Amino acid sequence: MSITGKTEGKLQKTVLSCDTFTTGCLAMCLLFVAPYAVSFGSTLVLWFLPIACLLPFVVLPLFYTLVHRVDTTLFGRYHLVMPLAGFTAALFFVYAFAATDGGALGACSIFFGLTVFLSSVMIYRYCAFSVRARLLDENIVAASPYNIAFTVLGGIVAIGTFIGFFYYDQATAYINTAYVLASACTVLVIVQYLSTFYSIPQLSGKRVQSVKNVFRSFFSGLDLRMYFSALLFNAVFAVLGASVVFFAYQLGFGALRVAGTAGALVGCYAVAECACVFCVKHRSKGLSIVALTVFCAAAVSIAVAAIVDLAGGGRAACVVVAAGLVGAGGAIVVRQTKLRFLTVKPRITSGAVFILMELTACAAAAISCVALAATVAVYGGTGSTLSVLCGCGTAFVLAVAAFAVAGKKRTKPADAPGLSYEPKTGEIDKSLSVDGESVDDESGDDQ
Repeated sequence: MSITGKTEGKLQKTVLSCDTFTTGCLAMCLLFVAPYAVSFGSTLVLWFLPIACLLPFVVLPLFYTLVHRVDTTLFGRYHLVMPLAGFTAALFFVYAFAATDGGALGACSIFFGLTVFLSSVMIYRYCAFSVRARLLDENIVAASPYNIAFTVLGGIVAIGTFIGFFYYDQATAYINTAYVLASACTVLVIVQYLSTFYSIPQLSGKRVQSVKNVFRSFFSGLDLRMYFSALLFNAVFAVLGASVVFFAYQLGFGALRVAGTAGALVGCYAVAECACVFCVKHRSKGLSIVALTVFCAAAVSIAVAAIVDLAGGGRAACVVVAAGLVGAGGAIVVRQTKLRFLTVKPRITSGAVFILMELTACAAAAISCVALAATVAVYGGTGSTLSVLCGCGTAFVLAVAAFAVAGKKRTKPADAPGLSYEPKTGEIDKSLSVDGESVDDESGDDQ
């Protein structure tokens, strides 16, 4: 390959990974939603946010049904929905962080903004993954370095921008950060759309499935023990991540230390994720033990900072250490989840694995919102930083439960059947033959 060809290949891989920058928006929602709700919205909204997190369980299968039933030869299967979903996500992300007071209007802004944002961003990420999988034949397990780079960049930009705007004007730090992230995401959506529109042929072909069968294709036949272990481990990550940042806010650390706590979490996650990609090639009981140990150590570190009156910077050090441990444990859990979902059900495809991972993250965030709501309620009633123990206790229980139901089978990616992006026509016919539905021919390269 010529130098020019190599450069073009790297540029294409870079552009195709732009959607992972939205991880910065998701990190901001998870880590800063509790301090934001306490400052600018009603804390009651935290009790309703699980609805926003669980709505994609309904929206994504319905979208999947629609996008595969419409024969869009002009735009291709994903290139009409992808930019629309990206723009919608950016718009409602800004709306979610536009609250200026603690009244009902602010609570509605947070709830409805995050509800639409989460569903839209999940659709956008799925469409972008679909295009990337067809152009690059991306492997679910072997994460692209470009994906990791954009993921880390999103988190750094979110935290760094928040720090800068906080010192400029504390009252507008959240909304200004949202403007920056939404603008960056919008630009990346446009670049990704324009650079890939002509790369995939707009072929005809559609798959006719009923809504019932689409839901069944995602949620039936799951290895429930394996799935719920992965879900609970992800929930521990979400609960501890949100709790440690809110704890820093409770202690009155100021924007720099609060954002620094979030930065330690994101940084350690990035380093651990890179290490996991290169070093962790199979799922095992040992990996679950490591995750359990790291999370328990993080929970203990938070509890010590809350209970013990540490002198000097001891309390801040405990919080930062806990954040780092949470980030490292989260990377291990995400890696373990990817490896598990290769065999979580029969005849699973890359697209199904991706969607299941996104939905599992949403479910984990829903559990985190419940724990956060309890923490904020106790904090509002007592004013004591000991309220963070609600999150620590929840995380500990979830971690033990996750480990208890974890499977013991050691599975390598090579042991799993090769993942295609779409199931073969014969497999679809077989799976739908009970209901007597027909399936039109579909090319694996079709948009």
